[in-house]
Amino acid sequence: MIVEHQKRLEAEVDRKLKSLPELTAPTTLILRVLAAIERRLHLPWYQQSWQMWPAAVRAVSLVLLLALFGAVCFGTWKLSHLETVSAAMQRPLSWVAEFGAIWHAAGAVANAVLLAFKQAGTGFLIACFAALALGYALCVGLGTFYIRLGMAEGRTRNS
Repeated sequence: MIVEHQKRLEAEVDRKLKSLPELTAPTTLILRVLAAIERRLHLPWYQQSWQMWPAAVRAVSLVLLLALFGAVCFGTWKLSHLETVSAAMQRPLSWVAEFGAIWHAAGAVANAVLLAFKQAGTGFLIACFAALALGYALCVGLGTFYIRLGMAEGRTRNS
C-alpha cells in the first residue's frame, strides 16, 4: 500500500516538474558570464593554465621541472651519506626508535586486554558496561546538581 502511494506521488511530482517552463538566466548574468569568458580568452599565455601554454614552452618547462626534481633527489641522496648529516640524524632517529618501542608495547597491552575480554564471560562484560553507564549517569547527574546549586547561590547573592 505504501509502495503504491509512493510510486503515485513520485509520478505526480515528476509530471509537475516536467510541466514547469524552462528557466532562463537574467540578462545581466548572461552578459557578465560572457564577459568573464572573453577576458579569460584574451589573457597572455603565461597567465593561463599550463595546458593552454604553447607546446614548445610546455616541453621546455617539463624538462626543466624533471631536471629540478632529479637534482633535488640526487642532492638529498648525497646529503644523506655525509657524516655530519648522519651524526645529526642520530638523535631524531633515536626518538623514532623510542616511539616505535612505545608503540609495540601499547600494541602488546591492547592485545592482552582484548584477550582478557574474549576470555571473560558475557555476564561479566555486561556488568562492566552497566557499571560504566551508571558511573557516567552519576557524573552527569552530580555535575548538573552542582551547577544548579552554584547558579542558585549566585542568584541569591546578586539579589
